Amino acid sequence: MGSVVSGLFGKGGSGIAQQGIEEAARRAEKAYFRPYTVTTATGTTSYGDGGFSSQLSPEYQALLGTTLGGAENLFGQFTGFDPAVRAQQIFAEQAAGLTPEFQKQATALQSRLFGGGRLGLRLAGESQGLGAGSGMVQPDALGLGQAQQQTLAQVMAQSRGQAFSEQAQLGQMASGLLGAGTQISALEGALISQGLSAEQARAAAALGAGQLAVAPYSTAADMAQRQQESTAGFFGSLAGGIGAAMGGGAAAGSTAAAGNAAIAAAGMSDIRLKENITQTGQLANGLNLYKWDWKDDSINDPTNGVIAQEVLEKFPEAVLTHDSGYLMVNYAHPELQGAR
Repeated sequence: MGSVVSGLFGKGGSGIAQQGIEEAARRAEKAYFRPYTVTTATGTTSYGDGGFSSQLSPEYQALLGTTLGGAENLFGQFTGFDPAVRAQQIFAEQAAGLTPEFQKQATALQSRLFGGGRLGLRLAGESQGLGAGSGMVQPDALGLGQAQQQTLAQVMAQSRGQAFSEQAQLGQMASGLLGAGTQISALEGALISQGLSAEQARAAAALGAGQLAVAPYSTAADMAQRQQESTAGFFGSLAGGIGAAMGGGAAAGSTAAAGNAAIAAAGMSDIRLKENITQTGQLANGLNLYKWDWKDDSINDPTNGVIAQEVLEKFPEAVLTHDSGYLMVNYAHPELQGAR
């Protein structure tokens, strides 16, 4: 009898659960973190046995070399820059440009002084920038010399300011190129993150798809287990049902005994469970005897006897209907003696 139950209902939800476990294992392969290679306009990043790696595209590599090389060159100039020396160079250039103009001013003043006959109160004018042979001059010549000296002093101050400004510009340019190179170099890190995010998204999608694929197995296993539990009580109460069908108005004790005997002798005999059916003989009451193969290999009941549908036509009281819808035969019935 236990073999009949096993044949009908299998192992409850365990069989389906096992299928779910196998499907989950197969799906899990796709959810693991896999080696990958991602290529974009920025460059290529990959993950494998050697860990993470990235390489910028040739265009970005060339740009990175240019910016870092330029920054290195400018920082070298900045380090070697001497504002005092540069100020002297600027002053010399500016003073050289002013010398012709100063000479013109001195010549014009000499012409005015000598032309007007004013040669008194002469002072030593050679030191005032009026040129050789100017001799003693009036206070006007002294004023011109002072003005020219003040101009040169202003030029010197401006030269120092320009020198410091040039030094600051060198530093700013070097820092700017270094910053640009740093930003380009940071693209490698962004490239690695981009590849990592892409693989994480793929693995997450595979995991979600696997969960959706396995969910029906869990539901089916639960339903199968509940079905087995709901039908398990059938055979526990079968004695009373068979006893009522077989005993008619007999006493309760004899009914229970008949029911127990029927349970012991009952067996599945529905033609729908059989195949390769061959007639082997016939009982005196006209019932045919057969041998067959069970369609479900898990049914271990004998493979010889009667067919329930034929018994139902002649002796319906010897046939029971299982909750599953299949027909069972009570081989202890008097009309079935010798059927096995």
